[in-house]
Amino acid sequence: MLLGFLVALFVGDALAQRARLDDFLSPEQNYAVDLQWNAAEIKRALNAMLGGNTSAMPPLVGRVNGVEVRLDTRAYVGKRTRIFLTLPVLISGLDSPSDLELSWQVSGAFLSGAVRPGQSTLIFEGVVDEPVTGFVMDFMLALENGGTADAFSLEPVYEIELLP
Repeated sequence: MLLGFLVALFVGDALAQRARLDDFLSPEQNYAVDLQWNAAEIKRALNAMLGGNTSAMPPLVGRVNGVEVRLDTRAYVGKRTRIFLTLPVLISGLDSPSDLELSWQVSGAFLSGAVRPGQSTLIFEGVVDEPVTGFVMDFMLALENGGTADAFSLEPVYEIELLP
């Protein structure tokens, strides 16, 4: 009886493990995103800067629309899965990656959401129907707490896990 429980526990853990999905089929995409305050927040930003209170600064925001993603899901066709978008903990070019939030809008079977460096967010749950799973995302980047950035590289990682 104990052996059966241990085998069931091991199989359950194996199913919950995530694997990285290859997105090499996605078009090469490099964007210059102008992070800025919206017109309504410029006064708030100036007051926070003059007062030396960077924690009161509104976030700098920028948008990237129409980002096409194509994931190699051929090993998962016909299987129930979850797909996650993950950001690495360290982001080259940012002094404080924890101040960054990436959010997105997407349609169809995919889920809109947000993620911070070192975190994952569910973007799909269901049966994979195609060997290449494609979708288009509209991204918004927000840099909070008076954070500044020169050029930085943001490379989301897509991970998949099998469901029982």
